[in-house]
Amino acid sequence: MTAPLKEPLEEVQIRPLAHPARFLDLQRAFYRGDRDYVPPVARAEAWQLDAQKSPFFRHAEVGLFAAYRGGRPVGRISTCRDRLHDEFHGDRIGFFGHFEAADAAATQAMITFATQWCRERGASHLRGPVDLSTNYKCGLLVEGEPGPAVTMMPYNPPTYAAWLEATGLQKAKDLLALFGDKHGMDHARIDRIAAHLRKRANVTLRPLDLRRFEAECRLLWDLYNRIWERNWGFVPMTQDEFLAQAKDLKQVAHPALMHIAEIEGQPVGFLVALPDTNVAAKACNGRLFPFGWWKFLAALKRTHTIRVITLGVVPEQRRIGLDLMMMHEVTRCGIAAGFDACEASWILEDNRDMLGPLETMGFRPYRRYRIYEKTLP
Repeated sequence: MTAPLKEPLEEVQIRPLAHPARFLDLQRAFYRGDRDYVPPVARAEAWQLDAQKSPFFRHAEVGLFAAYRGGRPVGRISTCRDRLHDEFHGDRIGFFGHFEAADAAATQAMITFATQWCRERGASHLRGPVDLSTNYKCGLLVEGEPGPAVTMMPYNPPTYAAWLEATGLQKAKDLLALFGDKHGMDHARIDRIAAHLRKRANVTLRPLDLRRFEAECRLLWDLYNRIWERNWGFVPMTQDEFLAQAKDLKQVAHPALMHIAEIEGQPVGFLVALPDTNVAAKACNGRLFPFGWWKFLAALKRTHTIRVITLGVVPEQRRIGLDLMMMHEVTRCGIAAGFDACEASWILEDNRDMLGPLETMGFRPYRRYRIYEKTLP
Protein backbone atom coordinates (compact mmCIF):
# COMPACT_ATOMS: atom_id res chain seq x y z
CA MET A 1 0.00 0.00 0.00
CA THR A 2 1.53 3.33 -1.02
CA ALA A 3 1.43 6.42 1.16
CA PRO A 4 -0.71 9.31 -0.10
CA LEU A 5 1.23 11.97 -1.96
CA LYS A 6 1.80 15.18 -0.07
CA GLU A 7 0.76 18.40 -1.72
CA PRO A 8 3.89 20.44 -2.51
CA LEU A 9 4.23 23.64 -0.53
CA GLU A 10 3.43 26.82 -2.40
CA GLU A 11 6.39 28.99 -3.25
CA VAL A 12 7.42 31.55 -0.64
CA GLN A 13 7.09 35.12 -1.81
CA ILE A 14 9.28 37.76 -0.13
CA ARG A 15 8.19 41.35 -0.27
CA PRO A 16 9.45 44.59 1.31
CA LEU A 17 7.49 45.90 4.27
CA ALA A 18 8.20 49.59 4.55
CA HIS A 19 6.16 50.39 7.68
CA PRO A 20 8.44 49.77 10.73
CA ALA A 21 5.65 49.35 13.32
CA ARG A 22 3.84 46.88 11.06
CA PHE A 23 7.10 44.99 10.53
CA LEU A 24 7.63 44.70 14.30
CA ASP A 25 4.03 43.71 14.98
CA LEU A 26 4.28 40.91 12.41
CA GLN A 27 6.25 38.95 15.05
CA ARG A 28 3.06 38.28 17.02
CA ALA A 29 1.80 35.82 14.41
CA PHE A 30 4.59 33.37 15.24
CA TYR A 31 4.00 33.16 19.01
CA ARG A 32 0.27 32.61 19.49
CA GLY A 33 -0.27 30.55 22.63
CA ASP A 34 3.31 30.96 23.89
CA ARG A 35 3.05 32.05 27.53
CA ASP A 36 6.66 33.25 27.66
CA TYR A 37 6.42 35.49 24.61
CA VAL A 38 6.62 39.24 25.18
CA PRO A 39 5.13 41.31 22.32
CA PRO A 40 7.02 44.36 21.07
CA VAL A 41 5.84 47.82 22.00
CA ALA A 42 5.90 48.55 18.29
CA ARG A 43 4.85 52.21 18.40
CA ALA A 44 7.66 53.00 20.84
CA GLU A 45 10.34 50.92 19.10
CA ALA A 46 9.56 51.67 15.45
CA TRP A 47 11.76 54.79 15.31
CA GLN A 48 14.88 52.57 15.38
CA LEU A 49 13.86 51.14 11.98
CA ASP A 50 12.78 54.45 10.48
CA ALA A 51 15.33 55.92 8.08
CA GLN A 52 13.93 59.40 8.76
CA LYS A 53 14.37 59.14 12.55
CA SER A 54 17.29 56.81 13.37
CA PRO A 55 20.89 58.09 12.97
CA PHE A 56 21.96 54.48 12.27
CA PHE A 57 20.70 54.85 8.69
CA ARG A 58 23.27 57.56 7.98
CA HIS A 59 25.97 54.88 7.71
CA ALA A 60 23.96 51.77 6.80
CA GLU A 61 21.53 50.38 4.25
CA VAL A 62 18.68 48.35 5.74
CA GLY A 63 15.90 46.25 4.24
CA LEU A 64 12.73 45.04 6.00
CA PHE A 65 10.97 42.07 4.43
CA ALA A 66 8.05 39.73 5.04
CA ALA A 67 7.65 36.25 3.58
CA TYR A 68 4.25 34.98 2.43
CA ARG A 69 2.86 31.65 1.29
CA GLY A 70 -0.60 31.67 -0.21
CA GLY A 71 -1.17 35.17 1.19
CA ARG A 72 -0.33 34.09 4.74
CA PRO A 73 2.79 35.45 6.52
CA VAL A 74 5.37 32.68 7.09
CA GLY A 75 8.44 34.72 7.90
CA ARG A 76 10.10 38.02 8.62
CA ILE A 77 13.69 39.18 8.16
CA SER A 78 15.80 42.33 8.04
CA THR A 79 19.01 42.80 6.06
CA CYS A 80 21.80 45.29 6.68
CA ARG A 81 25.08 46.49 5.24
CA ASP A 82 26.83 48.78 7.71
CA ARG A 83 29.63 50.96 6.35
CA LEU A 84 31.01 51.65 9.85
CA HIS A 85 31.36 47.95 10.56
CA ASP A 86 33.34 47.37 7.36
CA GLU A 87 35.59 50.36 7.97
CA PHE A 88 36.28 49.40 11.58
CA HIS A 89 36.99 45.70 10.98
CA GLY A 90 38.32 45.84 7.43
CA ASP A 91 35.89 43.19 6.23
CA ARG A 92 32.60 42.99 4.29
CA ILE A 93 29.85 41.54 6.48
CA GLY A 94 26.18 41.47 5.59
CA PHE A 95 23.76 41.04 8.47
CA PHE A 96 20.33 39.50 8.81
CA GLY A 97 18.10 40.01 11.82
CA HIS A 98 14.53 40.31 13.14
CA PHE A 99 14.25 36.68 12.09
CA GLU A 100 10.98 34.75 12.42
CA ALA A 101 9.83 31.72 10.45
CA ALA A 102 6.93 29.30 10.31
CA ASP A 103 8.95 26.36 8.96
CA ALA A 104 12.24 25.19 7.46
CA ALA A 105 11.18 25.99 3.89
CA ALA A 106 10.40 29.60 4.77
CA THR A 107 13.76 29.83 6.57
CA GLN A 108 15.61 28.57 3.50
CA ALA A 109 13.81 31.05 1.25
CA MET A 110 14.58 34.02 3.52
CA ILE A 111 18.25 33.15 4.08
CA THR A 112 18.66 32.65 0.32
CA PHE A 113 17.06 36.06 -0.20
CA ALA A 114 19.27 37.72 2.48
CA THR A 115 22.35 36.09 0.95
CA GLN A 116 21.56 37.55 -2.46
CA TRP A 117 20.64 40.97 -1.03
CA CYS A 118 23.93 41.22 0.86
CA ARG A 119 26.04 39.81 -1.99
CA GLU A 120 24.63 42.40 -4.40
CA ARG A 121 25.86 45.06 -1.97
CA GLY A 122 29.41 43.73 -1.80
CA ALA A 123 29.29 41.44 1.26
CA SER A 124 31.61 38.45 1.49
CA HIS A 125 29.92 36.90 4.56
CA LEU A 126 26.43 36.69 6.04
CA ARG A 127 26.09 36.97 9.83
CA GLY A 128 23.12 36.90 12.19
CA PRO A 129 20.66 37.04 13.74
CA VAL A 130 21.77 40.62 14.39
CA ASP A 131 19.12 43.33 14.43
CA LEU A 132 21.07 46.03 12.54
CA SER A 133 24.31 45.72 14.58
CA THR A 134 25.67 44.26 17.82
CA ASN A 135 24.71 47.54 19.51
CA TYR A 136 21.10 46.36 19.27
CA LYS A 137 19.34 43.06 19.90
CA CYS A 138 21.29 40.09 18.59
CA GLY A 139 21.76 36.34 18.88
CA LEU A 140 19.50 33.30 18.71
CA LEU A 141 18.43 31.65 21.97
CA VAL A 142 19.89 28.11 21.70
CA GLU A 143 19.76 26.85 25.29
CA GLY A 144 18.87 27.91 28.79
CA GLU A 145 16.21 28.15 31.43
CA PRO A 146 12.59 28.74 30.37
CA GLY A 147 10.77 32.00 30.95
CA PRO A 148 10.23 35.33 29.23
CA ALA A 149 13.22 37.22 27.88
CA VAL A 150 14.48 40.19 29.87
CA THR A 151 14.32 43.66 28.31
CA MET A 152 16.08 44.02 24.93
CA MET A 153 17.08 40.33 24.77
CA PRO A 154 15.95 37.85 22.08
CA TYR A 155 13.38 35.09 22.41
CA ASN A 156 12.60 32.37 19.88
CA PRO A 157 11.37 28.77 19.52
CA PRO A 158 14.01 26.00 19.80
CA THR A 159 13.32 24.92 16.20
CA TYR A 160 15.00 28.01 14.74
CA ALA A 161 18.56 26.75 15.37
CA ALA A 162 18.15 23.60 13.25
CA TRP A 163 16.37 25.51 10.49
CA LEU A 164 19.13 28.12 10.26
CA GLU A 165 21.92 25.54 10.40
CA ALA A 166 20.26 23.64 7.53
CA THR A 167 20.91 26.70 5.32
CA GLY A 168 24.68 26.38 5.80
CA LEU A 169 25.05 28.85 8.65
CA GLN A 170 27.57 27.86 11.33
CA LYS A 171 28.38 29.14 14.80
CA ALA A 172 30.45 32.32 14.82
CA LYS A 173 30.21 33.20 18.52
CA ASP A 174 28.05 32.44 21.56
CA LEU A 175 26.81 35.10 23.98
CA LEU A 176 25.91 34.37 27.59
CA ALA A 177 23.34 35.79 29.99
CA LEU A 178 24.07 35.39 33.70
CA PHE A 179 21.54 35.51 36.50
CA GLY A 180 21.84 36.36 40.17
CA ASP A 181 19.49 37.27 43.00
CA LYS A 182 19.91 38.62 46.49
CA HIS A 183 19.25 35.23 48.04
CA GLY A 184 22.12 33.56 46.19
CA MET A 185 24.82 36.08 47.13
CA ASP A 186 27.13 36.08 50.14
CA HIS A 187 26.66 39.78 50.79
CA ALA A 188 29.03 40.04 53.75
CA ARG A 189 31.88 38.47 51.77
CA ILE A 190 31.25 40.57 48.67
CA ASP A 191 31.06 43.74 50.79
CA ARG A 192 34.52 42.96 52.21
CA ILE A 193 36.01 42.25 48.77
CA ALA A 194 34.55 45.42 47.25
CA ALA A 195 35.70 47.60 50.15
CA HIS A 196 39.23 46.21 49.90
CA LEU A 197 39.37 46.77 46.13
CA ARG A 198 38.07 50.34 46.38
CA LYS A 199 40.60 51.25 49.03
CA ARG A 200 43.50 49.71 47.13
CA ALA A 201 42.56 51.28 43.77
CA ASN A 202 41.42 54.66 45.17
CA VAL A 203 38.25 54.43 43.07
CA THR A 204 35.23 56.69 43.35
CA LEU A 205 31.83 55.43 42.19
CA ARG A 206 29.14 57.98 41.53
CA PRO A 207 25.59 57.78 40.14
CA LEU A 208 24.82 59.26 36.74
CA ASP A 209 23.62 62.85 37.14
CA LEU A 210 20.25 62.90 35.34
CA ARG A 211 20.11 66.70 35.67
CA ARG A 212 23.09 66.83 33.28
CA PHE A 213 21.90 63.94 31.19
CA GLU A 214 23.20 64.96 27.77
CA ALA A 215 26.64 65.95 29.11
CA GLU A 216 26.87 62.69 31.03
CA CYS A 217 25.88 60.74 27.91
CA ARG A 218 28.62 62.41 25.87
CA LEU A 219 31.08 61.22 28.50
CA LEU A 220 29.62 57.70 28.34
CA TRP A 221 29.81 57.71 24.53
CA ASP A 222 33.55 58.36 24.66
CA LEU A 223 34.01 55.60 27.26
CA TYR A 224 31.81 53.20 25.31
CA ASN A 225 33.89 53.34 22.14
CA ARG A 226 37.17 53.13 24.08
CA ILE A 227 36.10 50.21 26.26
CA TRP A 228 34.60 47.87 23.68
CA GLU A 229 36.77 48.59 20.63
CA ARG A 230 38.67 45.28 20.95
CA ASN A 231 35.59 43.10 21.49
CA TRP A 232 34.56 40.61 18.83
CA GLY A 233 31.84 42.06 16.61
CA PHE A 234 31.99 45.52 18.17
CA VAL A 235 30.80 48.42 16.04
CA PRO A 236 31.49 51.99 17.19
CA MET A 237 28.41 54.15 17.59
CA THR A 238 28.29 57.68 16.27
CA GLN A 239 27.58 60.29 18.91
CA ASP A 240 24.16 61.05 17.42
CA GLU A 241 23.27 57.35 17.44
CA PHE A 242 24.42 56.90 21.04
CA LEU A 243 22.52 59.97 22.25
CA ALA A 244 19.34 58.88 20.45
CA GLN A 245 19.48 55.47 22.17
CA ALA A 246 20.24 57.07 25.54
CA LYS A 247 17.29 59.47 25.30
CA ASP A 248 15.02 56.55 24.48
CA LEU A 249 16.24 54.53 27.47
CA LYS A 250 16.01 57.54 29.79
CA GLN A 251 12.22 57.15 29.78
CA VAL A 252 12.51 53.93 31.82
CA ALA A 253 15.85 54.58 33.56
CA HIS A 254 16.21 54.34 37.34
CA PRO A 255 18.79 56.63 39.00
CA ALA A 256 19.98 53.86 41.36
CA LEU A 257 21.05 51.65 38.48
CA MET A 258 23.59 53.79 36.56
CA HIS A 259 27.11 54.45 37.86
CA ILE A 260 30.41 55.92 36.66
CA ALA A 261 33.80 54.85 38.07
CA GLU A 262 36.48 57.52 38.46
CA ILE A 263 40.15 57.44 39.43
CA GLU A 264 41.68 60.79 40.41
CA GLY A 265 38.66 62.52 38.92
CA GLN A 266 38.94 60.82 35.52
CA PRO A 267 36.13 58.51 34.30
CA VAL A 268 37.47 55.00 33.67
CA GLY A 269 34.37 52.83 33.52
CA PHE A 270 30.59 52.78 33.75
CA LEU A 271 27.62 50.54 34.35
CA VAL A 272 24.06 50.99 33.11
CA ALA A 273 21.22 48.73 34.22
CA LEU A 274 17.51 49.04 33.48
CA PRO A 275 14.36 47.72 35.11
CA ASP A 276 12.92 44.77 33.19
CA THR A 277 10.50 46.61 30.92
CA ASN A 278 9.38 43.31 29.38
CA VAL A 279 7.20 42.79 32.44
CA ALA A 280 5.43 46.04 31.57
CA ALA A 281 5.24 45.25 27.83
CA LYS A 282 3.57 41.92 28.61
CA ALA A 283 1.10 43.59 30.98
CA CYS A 284 -0.18 45.91 28.24
CA ASN A 285 0.26 43.34 25.43
CA GLY A 286 2.60 45.75 23.69
CA ARG A 287 -0.19 48.30 23.14
CA LEU A 288 0.27 51.69 24.80
CA PHE A 289 -2.91 53.29 23.45
CA PRO A 290 -5.54 54.10 24.35
CA PHE A 291 -5.11 52.82 27.94
CA GLY A 292 -2.16 50.43 27.74
CA TRP A 293 0.27 53.07 28.99
CA TRP A 294 -1.41 52.91 32.43
CA LYS A 295 -0.93 49.12 32.59
CA PHE A 296 2.67 49.57 31.38
CA LEU A 297 3.60 52.09 34.08
CA ALA A 298 1.80 50.18 36.83
CA ALA A 299 3.61 46.93 35.93
CA LEU A 300 6.96 48.71 35.63
CA LYS A 301 6.66 49.82 39.26
CA ARG A 302 6.14 46.21 40.31
CA THR A 303 9.07 44.63 38.48
CA HIS A 304 11.80 43.23 40.74
CA THR A 305 14.35 42.34 38.04
CA ILE A 306 16.97 44.50 36.38
CA ARG A 307 19.23 43.89 33.41
CA VAL A 308 22.80 45.17 33.29
CA ILE A 309 23.12 46.18 29.65
CA THR A 310 26.57 47.79 29.73
CA LEU A 311 29.46 47.21 32.12
CA GLY A 312 33.00 48.05 31.13
CA VAL A 313 36.37 49.50 32.08
CA VAL A 314 38.99 51.23 29.90
CA PRO A 315 41.82 48.83 28.96
CA GLU A 316 44.50 50.52 31.06
CA GLN A 317 42.48 50.11 34.29
CA ARG A 318 41.37 46.52 33.92
CA ARG A 319 42.31 43.71 36.31
CA ILE A 320 42.06 45.91 39.39
CA GLY A 321 38.53 44.77 40.22
CA LEU A 322 36.51 47.68 38.85
CA ASP A 323 33.98 45.32 37.25
CA LEU A 324 33.22 43.70 40.59
CA MET A 325 33.10 47.05 42.37
CA MET A 326 30.51 48.43 39.96
CA MET A 327 28.41 45.27 40.06
CA HIS A 328 28.54 45.36 43.86
CA GLU A 329 27.37 48.97 43.81
CA VAL A 330 24.46 48.37 41.44
CA THR A 331 23.25 45.28 43.32
CA ARG A 332 23.52 47.13 46.65
CA CYS A 333 21.65 50.17 45.33
CA GLY A 334 19.20 48.00 43.41
CA ILE A 335 18.25 45.98 46.48
CA ALA A 336 17.75 49.20 48.44
CA ALA A 337 15.43 50.41 45.66
CA GLY A 338 13.33 47.23 45.77
CA PHE A 339 14.94 45.07 43.08
CA ASP A 340 16.00 41.57 44.05
CA ALA A 341 17.15 39.85 40.82
CA CYS A 342 19.53 40.77 38.03
CA GLU A 343 20.46 39.52 34.57
CA ALA A 344 23.87 40.54 33.23
CA SER A 345 23.81 40.23 29.45
CA TRP A 346 25.14 39.75 27.01
CA ILE A 347 28.75 38.63 27.54
CA LEU A 348 31.00 36.88 25.04
CA GLU A 349 31.43 33.23 25.99
CA ASP A 350 35.24 33.58 26.12
CA ASN A 351 35.36 36.89 28.02
CA ARG A 352 36.76 35.51 31.28
CA ASP A 353 37.73 39.00 32.48
CA MET A 354 34.01 39.77 32.77
CA LEU A 355 32.62 36.33 33.59
CA GLY A 356 35.03 35.78 36.49
CA PRO A 357 33.94 38.73 38.67
CA LEU A 358 30.26 37.95 38.06
CA GLU A 359 30.70 34.33 39.07
CA THR A 360 32.59 35.48 42.18
CA MET A 361 29.50 37.46 43.15
CA GLY A 362 27.23 34.44 42.74
CA PHE A 363 25.96 34.98 39.19
CA ARG A 364 25.58 31.89 37.00
CA PRO A 365 25.21 31.44 33.23
CA TYR A 366 21.60 30.51 32.57
CA ARG A 367 20.97 31.28 28.88
CA ARG A 368 23.06 31.01 25.73
CA TYR A 369 22.59 32.92 22.49
CA ARG A 370 24.31 32.21 19.17
CA ILE A 371 25.39 34.34 16.23
CA TYR A 372 25.81 32.42 12.99
CA GLU A 373 27.88 33.11 9.90
CA LYS A 374 28.63 31.71 6.45
CA THR A 375 30.83 32.68 3.54
CA LEU A 376 28.98 33.97 0.49
CA PRO A 377 30.04 32.21 -2.71
